[in-house]
Amino acid sequence: MNGAELRGLATTELGRRTVHLEEVDSTNRWLKESGDALPHGTVCYTGCQTRGRGRLGRTWKVPPGASLAMSVLLRQAEMDWSGLPLVSGIAVARALNRLAGDKFGVSFRIKWPNDIICGSRKVCGILCESSQGEQGRFAVVGIGVNLNQTEEDFQREELPCAASIKSLIGTAPSYGETAAAILNELEIVWGIYVRQGFLPLLAPYETLCATVGREVRLLSPGGDLLPAGRAMGVAEDGGLIVDTAEGRRIFHSGEVSVRGLYDYI
Repeated sequence: MNGAELRGLATTELGRRTVHLEEVDSTNRWLKESGDALPHGTVCYTGCQTRGRGRLGRTWKVPPGASLAMSVLLRQAEMDWSGLPLVSGIAVARALNRLAGDKFGVSFRIKWPNDIICGSRKVCGILCESSQGEQGRFAVVGIGVNLNQTEEDFQREELPCAASIKSLIGTAPSYGETAAAILNELEIVWGIYVRQGFLPLLAPYETLCATVGREVRLLSPGGDLLPAGRAMGVAEDGGLIVDTAEGRRIFHSGEVSVRGLYDYI
């Protein structure tokens, strides 16, 4: 079966128009540049993205079919996009658990705000961007899932905290099947977010969030180490609630990045 086939797609909007590229430098870049002429729900995806980004800005090319790179175009008038990264994290974690986690007894969870992890290993990154076009503002949700890379691949690229689904459980779905499962879940949570905002998704997010309840250290965008504390929960606006020695504070993803005191999460 063709690995690019969106087997199992059950959406009514997302993924009903697709652009499958055999190879591309960045699906997010492609969709942002082309998105003004494309309808809501358009998906650009590939099994070979050539400009993945690693430590110190280094780039690498993943062998074809070893990962999924997918970007989804979303349009909605007068939309508050701030919760979209967390909403996307819920969708991807749920999809990977349905595809692989539940069957093999592992759990895919969210490292705040939207990295997807298994144990302390990162298997997926999500990047949400917005752009203004002649038809109005739209968002692009970029999702990269490690499917078939080996431990040697990650060591070579100096990514010791990364893992692929296959390296974790011995097998992996195709990148098309993975894309379909994510789109199915994303359409559900996106619909809730559009109609009701983030609040109805707060409890499901916290249930999936591995950061909550852990001791964390916070880094400013410039790399400065901020006071450590315990992550107590997630605020209604998606901020991370942290009890520090200086008191309870709420941090937002644009202000800090989070690391566990002893490992990646």
